[in-house]
Amino acid sequence: MNHYFTFDRINNEKILSFYSRKPIDFGGAALEAEGRKKLIESIEADFGYKFRAVKQCTKQVHGDRVIIVDEQNLDEETGPADGLLTDLRGVALEIHTADCQSVFLYDPVRGVIGNVHSGWKGTVQRIAPKAAQRMIDHYGSSPRDIEIYINPSILECCFEIEEDVVEQFAGIVDVSKYCRKDRIESGRQKYFMDTTAVNRDLLAALGIPKENIFLSGVCTMCGHKEYHSYRGDHHVTGRNGSMICLK
Repeated sequence: MNHYFTFDRINNEKILSFYSRKPIDFGGAALEAEGRKKLIESIEADFGYKFRAVKQCTKQVHGDRVIIVDEQNLDEETGPADGLLTDLRGVALEIHTADCQSVFLYDPVRGVIGNVHSGWKGTVQRIAPKAAQRMIDHYGSSPRDIEIYINPSILECCFEIEEDVVEQFAGIVDVSKYCRKDRIESGRQKYFMDTTAVNRDLLAALGIPKENIFLSGVCTMCGHKEYHSYRGDHHVTGRNGSMICLK
C-alpha cells in the first residue's frame, strides 16, 4: 500500500479512499481504454474491493461545475466538470491532479460522498464550498455532519503566484491572511498563497466545524519525487489520481 496516501478516518469497512503516489499515473496510458482497465484492476486488487463503477469528469476545466451522480446518469459522460457527488454504493468518484487540490467530502449520516478538483482557479470560484452546499441542498446534509479531507497538493511553501492572481483571491477573501510576501527578486515582488487554508475557511464559513476539516499537510512540489507535480517536474509530469467510494 506504499503507492497510496490515505486518511485513515475514511479508509475502513464503510468507505474506501486514496490519493495515488508515483509510479501510479492516471495520465498517459491510463487515459486509453486498456491502460485504464489495467489500472483500475490493480487498484481493486490492492484494496481488495471490486467497484461497481468508477465515475470521472469527462474533462476537468478548472471551473465550478459539480455533478450529482445517480442511477440515471451513471453510464453517461458528465461533460466538462470539476466535481462529483453521489450516494450510490460501490461507485468510486475519481479526480486527477498534479499540484491542484483534490477535496473529499463525506457525510456519514446521509451516506453521501464527493470529490472535487480545486486548483487556484477553482478555489477562486469556490468550487469546494459550492459542492458542500449542493450536498446540503440535494441530499439534506447538515453542515455539522460533513467531513472534508484535502489531499496532497502544492502548499504555501511552494505556491508562488503573480500579483494578478493575488487580486483574484482578494475578490473572495482577505488576502493578508493567506498570502505571504517574500523578498523582492530582480525588481519583482514574490507572493506565496495558502490555498488549502482558503478552502478550509470558506468551508468553515458554511457551518462545517473546523475539527471536521482535515489537511494532508503534504506538498506535492516539495515531494515531487513521490507525487506527480506540474511545477516540481517542470511542467512534464503524469497525474495523481484520487478516489472515494461508499462500500
